[in-house]
Amino acid sequence: MKLLKIFDRRNKLLGHQPIIYRDSVRAIILKHGKILLIFSEVSKEYKFPGGGVNDNEIKHIALKREVLEETGREVSSVNESLGYIDQIYNDIYNERAYFYLRTYYYFCEVTAKVNKQNLDIYERKLKFVPKWVTIEEAIKINQEKFDIGSDYHWTERELFVLKLLKEMRPWEVLKKQKHTII
Repeated sequence: MKLLKIFDRRNKLLGHQPIIYRDSVRAIILKHGKILLIFSEVSKEYKFPGGGVNDNEIKHIALKREVLEETGREVSSVNESLGYIDQIYNDIYNERAYFYLRTYYYFCEVTAKVNKQNLDIYERKLKFVPKWVTIEEAIKINQEKFDIGSDYHWTERELFVLKLLKEMRPWEVLKKQKHTII
């Protein structure tokens, strides 16, 4: 799997300190030239559906669980990986530790059936809503949010991946392959 980018956003370097590691997974779901993203009606920005991988949980299982919880859609297929992004921060709970998040991105397909969302407390507070949008629209919204200073660690990461996808134009490749998700 390919490393796409490292974001080191430590605002103070502490030297040799404990590192808290966490893996997360994100779904890239394309259909009819649009992408299924999660929009926060509070922060007014987009993120890819997905979330943290629990201890001893297989990434594909975590991805299916997270997509179902956040979008209400069942993942019918987890396909190839785009790659992963590493983010390093000063931990917000332990001032003498670093937080290291590795986020894996996978192309996925979902079923047409829409179930009820099952959001975590913080997701409900942020009013997460699944939306089909163009990549250009999501980039525009997230770029505006990033430029004024987003409060969330995912904004820069998701903006980077959205721009990468725009450059790659995966929906055109899928059309040529007559893939079922287009």
